[in-house]
Amino acid sequence: MAARRSKKSKVQMKEIAAQMAETSAEEAAEVVEYVKDQQFYEELLEFTVSLANKLQACGAETYRVEDTITRVIHAYGVKKTDAFVIPSCIMASLEPEDGPVVTKIRRLKSGETMLDGIEKYSALCRRICAEKPDIPILRRWLRETEASVCHYGSFIYYLSAFLIGFGFGIFFGGAMLEAAASGICGVATGASLRFMGKLNANAFFTSFVCSFILAFLANALTAVGLCKNADIATIGALMILVPGFLFTNSLRDVIYGDTMSGINRLVQVLIIAVALVFGTSAAVSLARQIFPAISTGLLPIDHPLWIQCAAGLIGTLGFGLMFNMHGRGIPFALLGSIISWVVCSLLMRAGLAEPTGYLIAAAASSFYAEVMARLRKFPATSYLLCALVPLIPGAGIYYTMDYIRTGMTAEAYARGMATASIAGAMAIGVLLISTAFRMWGVWKKNKKK
Repeated sequence: MAARRSKKSKVQMKEIAAQMAETSAEEAAEVVEYVKDQQFYEELLEFTVSLANKLQACGAETYRVEDTITRVIHAYGVKKTDAFVIPSCIMASLEPEDGPVVTKIRRLKSGETMLDGIEKYSALCRRICAEKPDIPILRRWLRETEASVCHYGSFIYYLSAFLIGFGFGIFFGGAMLEAAASGICGVATGASLRFMGKLNANAFFTSFVCSFILAFLANALTAVGLCKNADIATIGALMILVPGFLFTNSLRDVIYGDTMSGINRLVQVLIIAVALVFGTSAAVSLARQIFPAISTGLLPIDHPLWIQCAAGLIGTLGFGLMFNMHGRGIPFALLGSIISWVVCSLLMRAGLAEPTGYLIAAAASSFYAEVMARLRKFPATSYLLCALVPLIPGAGIYYTMDYIRTGMTAEAYARGMATASIAGAMAIGVLLISTAFRMWGVWKKNKKK
């Protein structure tokens, strides 16, 4: 009897040991699977932040960078994700259903506007969301996309600087002499920007030096008879430095709800504006002392609308080349500049106030950009940027600075407020249309669900 009990207990012990072994194996497998999942989430978030950082370095909007992070992570089945982006930093996190929160932070030290990069990285985001490949393939795609982003060489860069100065020299009321002088000043400004960039100079010092060089050169060219109106020559080249896009984007960020990003950009705008005031004022004062015979107060020429459109097109092409815009979409992007200025000019000639005319023209530009983006499957940024170029109040900014230089405080305040209202109206016009298209997109997505 005792032997049977002993034998039975041994059998039970073996069964218990076998169950424990099976349980340990299952737990070990679960631990291995958990570790793999956590590693996957870490790598997925690291890749997504890297992609967003590439977009941010190319000058993409805040909402586009945040939306890229959210879309990619959602495509892989993780619904709880957060992204916070300001111009110099990205913070992103994801929370799996059965794991801890994973967080990544990436800082951006410097960047430039690269329209081709924005288009290609945005296309990569759409491809990832459609195919959802493994992490090694994602990394290979990112390397291939980075290598495919096109950069123009030095010749095109300086040609673009000349075209900006030349085109806007005519656009703001100059003759061929002023346009040529403005183009020369534009080349000098482009060279100064490149040189200061190699020295990693800050935005304030860079803007001060570049604006000083171009304003002094414009006055010197006028003194030797190569130009009659130094103001027009300065305004045309100054368009390269005017933070018009930055100011408009800052207002858009604030209105969209990206307050921190908007305030950050607005501070940059103020820093650059102050530098431009000091730089141009110092250059003009010095030039007027060295060349006292320079004529001042000359009125700009009132060119016909078709000449203004052609000049604006030339200047916009310069911006497109400087911002590395490539592909067959260039003519469509340039067409937006004509549309925006024709709408604005006709409205103001009809008697509308400047801010109202600019608001409607910016709304028309935004509508055109959104439609073209959907027809050609590219981001609206390239089309919108080119369409808004003729609307940038470069002359208003220059004359505001000139009034400050001469101590005409009341005139400077009035001109400055008018210029700020135009920029604000442009931001609101763009916001209304882009928000309407985004809401329409959400409605379509919900309808499909």
